[in-house]
Amino acid sequence: MKINMFAAIEKYRTTAQVLLGLIGISFIGFGVAQFETRPNNQYIVRIGEQIITRYQLDNVMRNNPNASRETILRQLMNQAYLQEGAKQLGLAVSEQEIKQAIVDNKAFHDANGKFSTEQFKNALSHSGMTEQQFMDSLRQDLLAEQMSALLQNNVVSDAQAGQILKAAFAERTLRNVGLNPQVFEDKVDSSDTALKKFYDANQKTYTLPQAVQFEFVRFSPSSLAEKETLSDDELKKAMAEAANSPNNKRNVAHILIEFGADKAKAKAQAEQIAAEAQKQPEKFAELAKQHSQDSDSKENGGVIGEFAASGDLINKAFKDAAFGLKSGAVSGVVESDFGFHIIKADDVGGAADENAVRQAAKEKKAQAAYTKLREQFSDEAFADTGSLKKPAEKLGLTIQTHTEWLTRENAPAAKIPTAVVDTLFGDDVFTKKHNSEAITVDGETWFVRATETRKEAVEPLDKIKDKVKQDFIRSESARLAKEEAKKMLADLQAGKNMQLAWSLVQTVAPQQMQGNLSAESYREVMAAAPKNGKPAYVLVDNLGAPQIIEIQKIQDVGGDQQALGMIKTMVLPSAKSLAWQEAYLDYLGKTIKTEQGSEKVSDTE
Repeated sequence: MKINMFAAIEKYRTTAQVLLGLIGISFIGFGVAQFETRPNNQYIVRIGEQIITRYQLDNVMRNNPNASRETILRQLMNQAYLQEGAKQLGLAVSEQEIKQAIVDNKAFHDANGKFSTEQFKNALSHSGMTEQQFMDSLRQDLLAEQMSALLQNNVVSDAQAGQILKAAFAERTLRNVGLNPQVFEDKVDSSDTALKKFYDANQKTYTLPQAVQFEFVRFSPSSLAEKETLSDDELKKAMAEAANSPNNKRNVAHILIEFGADKAKAKAQAEQIAAEAQKQPEKFAELAKQHSQDSDSKENGGVIGEFAASGDLINKAFKDAAFGLKSGAVSGVVESDFGFHIIKADDVGGAADENAVRQAAKEKKAQAAYTKLREQFSDEAFADTGSLKKPAEKLGLTIQTHTEWLTRENAPAAKIPTAVVDTLFGDDVFTKKHNSEAITVDGETWFVRATETRKEAVEPLDKIKDKVKQDFIRSESARLAKEEAKKMLADLQAGKNMQLAWSLVQTVAPQQMQGNLSAESYREVMAAAPKNGKPAYVLVDNLGAPQIIEIQKIQDVGGDQQALGMIKTMVLPSAKSLAWQEAYLDYLGKTIKTEQGSEKVSDTE
């Protein structure tokens, strides 16, 4: 949303001042907060006069569940640095400018295009923000626009654009030659001394992580619901509750025949209409327009509105009839103080379907059973901490086993929840092999006990010697191949004539190379350029095998005016802006006082 942050309000000043006066808003912390005295430095970090708290971080994380906490913290810190930088540069957004931006925002305008306080409050309610939070967030947005305007004030010359066009978009004519590391395997010294040295230098590779085998009991309300039964009396009670639920709603229409001077005649007329409507419910609206004496509803096909079973609807007889019908059906004649009614009702939501009510009642019973079972199992597991067998047998539950070694690394693949993994590797379960306490995650309760444990340890060389030898030969042959490739590269760059198994010459677009090279290798190839009629050479890594690329020619793309225009107006300005921002943030990080507080970024720290 772009906002004119310096909009004048001279025109219509009186009206504007009245509207702005209605938005009486002060400023408190939202994205980042002004520094205030807090006991025990209760914040994650203080940057100048801005603080970032655990509460603020958690709040942003809730709206960005897929982002990492470290990424969000860095964004909040950058925001704080820019807030302090704006103050240093003398940039400011007044309260009047913020209020004017709100008044100008069409999202808060009514049908007449005027600012509506009610729509403003409704928008805040839907966003979950207070007025104070919204104002502070808007202040930061407006300051960010000012900073962005400063940082994006870049002028790009034709020469600069041409260089970028040639470097990044021009096709390259090239060929390549690769060295297969397997050719060098025979040259590798795989003596015991060499293997021992390699093994010692790479012990992390040969370290078995902490692991556990375990047994567990798992249950949930849904698993218990399958075993629950419902008596006739329980079902009857549940049906009555569902029928009176506020969620049980119907769209009700009626045809009213007033008593008039002859009540019997009126009833006979009503019965005749009811019979016709019951025979053809689809003609109810037509019959209502023709016969109903309710002037407020007849032209609308007799519809009087949407009603909940728990609400008031004319009288009990009318209500019972409306909610006693099948959806879309028509009632017989129903008498009220107003006259005789023929009623048609359509389900809106929450209708008391017997199968749905039965399932919901079973789930309700299962939830109560689940809560009781969790407490009972907790007590039994605590009484006999060395076994899950007794409490499982006593309470009719099945013990399951995980006989593969579980590590923290392979737990996600095994679909073991993080909370269960943390418990398994805790001291009580892993070291003491006690029954765990109840672990509730994703609506399920787990109890676990370690049956076998393995501490983190380096595998002995004599047990994995063959594996170490394979790894060593692979590593050394790759190193020898790279060393040979470096010698070849030096000779080629020196202009020596070498007989090599070059590939066929081909012309390749940058996009093709980008898809086949690592980011680092791609940058090196794009930076290389033939000079004085001589090719350029680049050594890259191709899936562990060294490869020399000979760039013979870079095609001329200087006449592509459309591409030049795009680079001048979009690519380079954006790149420059980003570079300026990164440099400016680096400067602010070095010059603005930053202090760590007592709060942690996450509970695992």
